[in-house]
Amino acid sequence: MTRGRLGGPYTPSVRITRRRVGAATAGLLLLVVLALGAVAALRWRAAGVAHAITPPAGAVPGAPFERVVLDRAGIIGRSLRNDRGTATVRSYSLPPGSPWLQSRQIVATQLDHWEQLGDCQDNPEATILECAWREPTRWWPRMVQLTMLRLHPSDAAPARTFVIIGSGRGA
Repeated sequence: MTRGRLGGPYTPSVRITRRRVGAATAGLLLLVVLALGAVAALRWRAAGVAHAITPPAGAVPGAPFERVVLDRAGIIGRSLRNDRGTATVRSYSLPPGSPWLQSRQIVATQLDHWEQLGDCQDNPEATILECAWREPTRWWPRMVQLTMLRLHPSDAAPARTFVIIGSGRGA
């Protein structure tokens, strides 16, 4: 048995006990930081993918689009672009007279529990109808935007209806 300074039994110094407590605290703090970093990395990767949206029934991709449709698709692409990259924007031609509420409902059912932005009401006389949804997450929410263009008939072309669906990555 070893003896302390004053001849009594040896007791570990307070300095060693403080070192152990400090090392344990640092180790615990490191584990918490690593766990939070892993959760953030997983969420970052998941939010970096645009949400895939199935178009409404009767939608034809790749149809010859008019300039106004291409311009509107460009506007949607720029509005949904962020530091993670460009948005996925697809344009479709619909049969003339396709209902807005049906297209909105088809997209809304694919975005279960997403927050709808705006009222998204139908106005039969409107040329452009828009609706947007945001993912209900705290960090890096993704966004989806639906736009319907009802081009009125002219001398050169009959009435045409187009749908543009844009899906942005989480910001």
